[in-house]
Amino acid sequence: MRDYRIVGIAQMAICRAPGELACLGLGSCVAVIIYDPLLKMGGIVHALLPKAPDNCESPEKYADSGTRKLVKELLAKGATKERLVAKMVGGAQMFSNLNLSISDIGKHNIEEVKKTLRELGIRLAAESIEGNRGRSAYLDAQTGTVTVETAFAPTKVI
Repeated sequence: MRDYRIVGIAQMAICRAPGELACLGLGSCVAVIIYDPLLKMGGIVHALLPKAPDNCESPEKYADSGTRKLVKELLAKGATKERLVAKMVGGAQMFSNLNLSISDIGKHNIEEVKKTLRELGIRLAAESIEGNRGRSAYLDAQTGTVTVETAFAPTKVI
């Protein structure tokens, strides 16, 4: 049995090797995973919605502000921006039978993360996104690998 720390919706966590972090049951939410390979330190933010409102009290809830906060925290713990590598998991279309504005939340979450990473100058190295199935993501801080378990599909490592 794996010993990992779960990062829930609208939460963020950082760990160093040999630690592991996990986001379970990602639907339209996105897990933004950022890693510094030299320090063997990484973090996850589990974002629910795409864009934070002004004066947001919970930046981890949003793809844009959560990504910025994760980068800021990693840098504060000694990471170097030039070494940071990002990965993203989730953003599925879980509500295709509902109102279009609700059904596209996953797509909008993905777009905001990519936009924010570009603005910050951080490379998106891998992704397991979109589709219509839930996923779980596991970050191994020793290696920087992210294991993705998707409902009714083979496990993959990105």
